[in-house]
Formats: sequence, structure tokens, C-alpha cells
Amino acid sequence: MSGGTIRVLLVDDDELAYQLVGVYLSEARNEPFELDWKPDYESGLEAIEARTHDVCLLDFHLGNRNGLDFLKEVIRRGCRVPIVVFTAKGDHGLDLEAMRQGAADYLVKGEFGPPLLERCLRYAVERSRTLEQLRESEERYALSVAGARDGLWDWKLPGEQVYLSPRWKSILGFDDQELPNLLDEWLLRVHPEDIARVRVDLQQHLDGKSEHFENEHRILHKDGTFRWVLSRGVAVRDRAGVPTRFAGSQSDVTQSRGHDPLTKLPNRVLYLDRVARVLERAKRRSFYNYAVLFLDLDRFKIINDSLGHVMGDELLIGIAGRLLSCMRVVDTVARLGGDEFTVLLEDVEEPADATRVATRIQEALSLPFNLGGREVFTSASIGIAMGGPDYKQPEELLRDADTAMYRAKSDGKARHEIFDRGMHAKAIALLQVETELRQAVEVGGFCVYYQPLISLATGRIVSVEALVRWVHPTRGLVQPDEFIGIAEETGLIVKIDRFVLKEACAQLRRWQDRPGADGPPLGMAVNVSKRHLAQADFVEGVEALLAQSQVDPERLCLEITESAIMDNALLATAKLQRLRQARIQLAMDDFGTGYSSLSYLHKFPFTALKIDRSFVNQIGNESGTTEIVRAIVTLARNLKVMVTAEGVETKEQLETLRNLGCTHAQGFLISRPVDAAALEVLLASAVVL
Repeated sequence: MSGGTIRVLLVDDDELAYQLVGVYLSEARNEPFELDWKPDYESGLEAIEARTHDVCLLDFHLGNRNGLDFLKEVIRRGCRVPIVVFTAKGDHGLDLEAMRQGAADYLVKGEFGPPLLERCLRYAVERSRTLEQLRESEERYALSVAGARDGLWDWKLPGEQVYLSPRWKSILGFDDQELPNLLDEWLLRVHPEDIARVRVDLQQHLDGKSEHFENEHRILHKDGTFRWVLSRGVAVRDRAGVPTRFAGSQSDVTQSRGHDPLTKLPNRVLYLDRVARVLERAKRRSFYNYAVLFLDLDRFKIINDSLGHVMGDELLIGIAGRLLSCMRVVDTVARLGGDEFTVLLEDVEEPADATRVATRIQEALSLPFNLGGREVFTSASIGIAMGGPDYKQPEELLRDADTAMYRAKSDGKARHEIFDRGMHAKAIALLQVETELRQAVEVGGFCVYYQPLISLATGRIVSVEALVRWVHPTRGLVQPDEFIGIAEETGLIVKIDRFVLKEACAQLRRWQDRPGADGPPLGMAVNVSKRHLAQADFVEGVEALLAQSQVDPERLCLEITESAIMDNALLATAKLQRLRQARIQLAMDDFGTGYSSLSYLHKFPFTALKIDRSFVNQIGNESGTTEIVRAIVTLARNLKVMVTAEGVETKEQLETLRNLGCTHAQGFLISRPVDAAALEVLLASAVVL
């Protein structure tokens, strides 16, 4: 059909018929017709095979041949031109036979005029076009399904009959004839832990409460294992909204579900599945031993932050390769996420086998990694959990190996530890402390104690250090060393820091306003944690508290450890400079314990150094310690900053520090940390040391 003209091929050995049809078509009221006439069987076949016509009019009688033979041959040759057959009066049954053989329609000669002929031809053309579009649509659908490799399901409602495509069945390892098309063949194969969710999601969609059905679940394979599949579908509804058909697809997502996309190692789901199988095997074989190793890379965050995530990913891929090189074929290496890896060692004879593997891993990881031409070194802390009859779930083994890993990390990193029950008890106790600590933060269950600092020139109290105490409902006052570590790890330290800073400023104001307060202004030192310093609004928060309490900024000294600064020295330096511009004093706490104090000290705007108590305690007892303290005091004098010695407990230490030129001191010799009321007594007594 070209430009609105319908091209008609007439195959008829009667020229009169050609003339009559030509007249009839010339009277067409809609689009024009173009008529082409072929008088015999052979020329008609040749013309129709050229596929230049939209419709064919075929006389049933073609000399010694008939129209049915022509019709069959056209179809055999794959021509899809619609054919309308002419039959004569009395050819009863031939018309129906022609329709059965594939004719689009038939007309009885002598019983039709121009309108009927026009309508018949147009109907044949439109019907042919519709069928062709349907064929193309079905072919596209079939190609897309074949390309996607999805299985199809089609549930006729109501009832239990569900069409399950051959691909749907092959995903589960079955041939088409092995599974009947029943709903139970799907639902009864769903994993017991997943079936309730599948049924809920199906019913939600059938009830019209969701736009489509989508569910990822495990389903039983012919080999007895479970595969992960993603099932999607949508319901067709009648005018009343009642679902009459529910159709969709099923995709096998086991590979993507079970493997880490970066390293291609098994992921957590697949790893736990393999551990579960080992647990079942151990139940059947009483002497079957196994072990789980939990690895956490040391200082991976520093590598990732300094070299970028692309290099970090390359390092993880390299580590995965080295871990695999340390394993036997029967063992499993998995990546849980981030920089955490796990190993499942099967059929081990004794704990020493697991520790040998751990040692082999650490030796392999100690060699440099080449990342973009740069040599990078890393190490791993490893926890080991040996299998045993007490383990019922895979997660329990992973938990205990994780606990042992944290012990290894806390004991110095780049080492391994075997889990014991004492570790679990300690982990439970720490969890309890964390829970209670969170509650204390919410209800304000803390108080502040104060330890005085004296001037070694006058022997009088010139400042105090604010120290937090946890007011526990059953244990009483809890010392900082029992909870500060957990507070820093969980981030609760930020709220605790802010509480201490606020309370210390308020208390300093109260002392300043107390009757009879005279003499030099009292200073207040407050510790700042690494997490608190890293807060974006840290400086603004300190300035706001000072304004609220109306305390002179020069009377506030913030004590910050070197480690708190070195995580991000550039950003920390900018914050410290802003604090100094606000006239706030700054002290480097625990000076001498860091690895780069001397090289970085001149870059930071500190006004004081605090000599760590580990040096003070050894004055007079350990060779060289006094000289180290002398060097620190000399350095402070050259930098024109004050220097305070922490942990002074004897008069001999005090006199030595005074002779060395140390400017300030604090410690139990002067006073233990006390509450505000007790400190006021000390201030009033004007004790001189």
C-alpha cells in the first residue's frame, strides 16, 4: 500500500472478470485501487512472489489448476499477501475449505457489487496488517525473553493452574516435562524462611495494595541446593477490579547475590551459607574440625583517604588475590564489606593448622602492593574461631572470630588471636557498658571533678583541669578509663565533651563571682577528644559557650592530644588558629608519646605543653628520663610556651621539675581530682607547695 493506494493483484483466466473488477474498483469511494491482472497460475505466482501487492483476488478455477493449489503454494513460499478467493455458484464447501487453507475471505461471483468488493478488500488488507504487527510484536517479545534469559509464569485466576515456561523450569534444573504447571510447584519450593514474605507480597498486589509484585527469595533447585531468584509480576483486572490473570518473570540472581562485585569473592550471604553446610557436616561427622578467620585491615582508612577510593579498591582486589594464594581448594575466602575479609578452613586437624594459615596470610600481606607505581604496605589483624559442638548458627562463629580480631587489634595490630569464652564474656560486658553509657548521655548522668595545677614559681593554684565522672546508678562514680574508650568508639564522647565544657565554663564563672575572690584569675583546662575536634561546628560551639557563660577566653585552655590533630593536620591547624584568634589557650596533651611531636610542634599555635605522666613517674628511677624531661622543658622555653608536668606524686619529682625549669605541675601530690565544693576549700586555704 503506497501513498494511500491499495494495489490489487487479480489472478483469473477470464478477461471479462478483469474488466468487471476494474469497473467495480473505479467506483471506490475511499482510497483508490490499482489493479494488476495475471491470467494464469504461473504468472500469478511470479507476481505475488514479487511482494509488490497489498491483496490478491484469486479465481478458484484456473484452467486445469485450482485456487487451492495456488493458495497452498503461496503459503509454502512464505508470502503473506492476503488472498480473497472467487468461487462460482454451486461451489458449496469450497469457500470454507479455502478459509481453512489460509484465505483471508471469499466472494461468490455474481453475488457482489462494488461496495461489497471494496469492503472485502479493505478488511483483508487491514486484517493482514494487524496480524503482521502482532507477529512482529510476538517476535520482539520472544527475542527479548530469550535475550534476558528470564523464566516466565502466567497464573490464570482463580485457580491453581500456572503456566511455567521451559526457561522458568530450567533455572531450577528441570526439563519442561518434569514439572507440572501448578502453583504449588513454585510456592512449595520457596525457602521456609522466605515463603511468608512471598505470600504477603503476592496477596498485597492481588488486593490492589501495590502497583506490582516484586520479591527476591530462595527457591529449591533439583540438586537440593537453594538458588536466589527475583520474581516480578503484575495482575490483569476486570472492570470491577477483580484480578483475572497474574503474569510475570523469574530471574536467577544467585551469582550477583552471592559474590562481591569488586573482588569477585563470595559475599556474606554465600559465605554464611557455606559455613551452615559445614555445621551440618560436623553434626554427621563427630571428628570433623573447621575454623573461621576474621580479617580486618590495619590503617586501611588512611590509605583510602590519602590515595583515593580507586587505589583503595585496587588494594582490596590485590589483597583478595593474596588471600586466595594462601588457601587450599576446599577453603573459602569471602569479603564481608569494606576492609573486612573472612576465611572458612575446612577439615583442619588442630588449632595450630588455623594459626599457621593466619601466619601465612600475614606474611603474604606484609609484602608491598604496587598501586599506580606507588609501593603501599598494609597488614591485617586476624581473629580465629575454632569450630565445636556449641555452635548452632553460622553467625555465632563469625561473631566470635570478630571478637578475637578486635582483641588482636587492641593488642597491637598485625597479629592474630584465637577466640576463648572469656573474650565473649568481656564483649557482653562492654556491650552492657555501652548501653548504660548511652542512657547516661540521654539523662545527663555525669558530673565534673577538678584537679588543680600549681605554679612551680609560687607554689599556688593557678588553674584547674576539668575531669568527667560517670555517676552510675548502682556502681557510683565510674572513672574515665572505664568508659572513655567506648565513648570515643561510639561517638558518644562528643556529647560528653560538650557537657564537660559547658559545666566547666559555668563553674569557672561561679568561682569568679564568689565573695572574696581575689588574686590572679583562675584558669580552666578542658580536654577535647579527636571526634569533638573533628566536628564542623567545633569552634563556633566553644565560642558560643564562652559567650553564654561570660568567661574571659584567656582563662580557658583546651587540651588536645597529638593523635587528635594528626588525623587531619591541615583542618585541625585551621581550627586551632581560629581558637587562638579568639584568645583561647591551647595545650598539647600527653606530649612526648606521639611519633611526630617535634616535627609538627612548631606548626601548631599551642601556648602550653603537658609532659606525659609516663616520663614524670620515672624521674630518678630510670636512666635518661630526667634528660628527656629537661629537653622538653628547654624546647618549651625556646618556643616561648608554658610546660606542665602531669602525674606528680612525690616531693622529689616536684623539686626535680622545679630545678629543671618546669613552669607548672599537677598530680596526686598536689591534690586528687575533687568536686567543686572541695576545690573551693583548697582555693580558700591558699596552700603553697
